[in-house]
Amino acid sequence: MKKLISYCLVLLLSATVFAQQKLQEINPLIHDQSFVATFGVQPDNTTDEQLRIQTHLSYAEYILRARSADGLSKDQQANRTLVLDLLQKYWQAGKFPTNKDYPGERRPCFIDAAGNICAVGYLVEQTKGHEMAEAINAKHQYDFLLDMKEPALEAWAKEYGLTLDECAIIQPTYGPPPAPETRNMEVKTSYGVTSGVMGGANIAFNIANLSARGKQNPALSYLGIIAGTGQIILGASNIKKSNTEYYMNGGQVTTSYKAQNNLSYANIALGTTTIVTSALNLWLNKSTKDSKNAFNLYSYPNYASSVTMGLSFTRQM
Repeated sequence: MKKLISYCLVLLLSATVFAQQKLQEINPLIHDQSFVATFGVQPDNTTDEQLRIQTHLSYAEYILRARSADGLSKDQQANRTLVLDLLQKYWQAGKFPTNKDYPGERRPCFIDAAGNICAVGYLVEQTKGHEMAEAINAKHQYDFLLDMKEPALEAWAKEYGLTLDECAIIQPTYGPPPAPETRNMEVKTSYGVTSGVMGGANIAFNIANLSARGKQNPALSYLGIIAGTGQIILGASNIKKSNTEYYMNGGQVTTSYKAQNNLSYANIALGTTTIVTSALNLWLNKSTKDSKNAFNLYSYPNYASSVTMGLSFTRQM
């Protein structure tokens, strides 16, 4: 009984793995032969989507050109050459649709929401017009070609010297768009050390200013203003905007400087505080001096009965 259960579990696991592999193949007929033949390895989730699709379409073109067209009429042979030339032009341009509705699964996509058209759709569009491609897309946007059972497409394939199996070989599947990635940049060591040194100096000046209450040497307050200004400049010059890079396969990577910007804002705040406390201490220092020294301007009559101006200076001890 235990052996039977173990055997069933192995079969279930194998079926699950096989189904998952089928979901990730670029083509249901030739699977990932294109990538293996070109690079000698199987593609995986880290493989560039653009490269994978172009490799498949190039390989499909090679297979179809290598096949004999002796059984076709002259018109069909000419049409077949035309569509294979168009296929080459299409995959070299590298503008492919994206499967946005089947996360975690590779699916065909005839025309996506942005108007990007698949390989077979492009061949139809270039030979029979965009309206025919749109009509097929309206009914079969995410369908595999052999499941479409579309008379108009079957007639088109016959006219252009292709079998439905050959059209299905051309048709790739598309992965869902890559999830946006955020790269958080760390604070550079040099910036962190400089911020720490200047921050320590500014804290010291703030403590001195707040404890002096107008009795501090003005020179220290001026130095505090200089130190605060320096820390503001340091912080402002190191603020960076997030940068987003977009890739042809639909992926995007955002480089974030959140940690560095937070340190920069802290530098600006601390520098501003130092300037304020230093300026306040200078003002208090000046007020204290002015209260001890008094200048007075007054007038008095002289011996000629005219008015004379006088200046007096009083210093409180």
